[in-house]
Amino acid sequence: MKRTGIDKEEDIKMNLGLDFHDTISVDPLFFKHMMEGWPGNVYIVTGTPESKRGETAKQLEQIGILQGHHYDEMLMGFEYSKQGMTVDHFQKMKEHKLKLIQEYNIKVYFDDNPFYIDYLRNHGVTVFQTVLSDKYLDEFEEKDPFFSCNLQRGQFEYLKAGIKTEEA
Repeated sequence: MKRTGIDKEEDIKMNLGLDFHDTISVDPLFFKHMMEGWPGNVYIVTGTPESKRGETAKQLEQIGILQGHHYDEMLMGFEYSKQGMTVDHFQKMKEHKLKLIQEYNIKVYFDDNPFYIDYLRNHGVTVFQTVLSDKYLDEFEEKDPFFSCNLQRGQFEYLKAGIKTEEA
């Protein structure tokens, strides 16, 4: 049976990109199953610097995600220090990620960082945001003050402000 709107095999085989920290790592089993059945190349697109490639590969292996089986290649971020993580860092990283996504013809991308998601959605990439629970955000904020997922905090607060309850 031919699916409507699909004329060529490359229409089916779209490349997938996945951020690692706080995207795959928040629900490894979900993403593991997705990667195993994905009809195209799968890339881990991480902002982690190239110098931490080995460490990142080990972290992926520890959660059962293996290169050559679940993903084709890891696309790394540029070198930086945590002390240099200003707004300028995120600006440069979103541009770096877009360049990688375009270079590897990634059509579908998952990331947790709303700053990257907003940028990529306006550059022809179909993006999905992994939305983290308040519990997850609280736990990691205590561990790492540079935890960029805090950008999600309050992301849905505008909904609460507009909802009136019967008690009000």
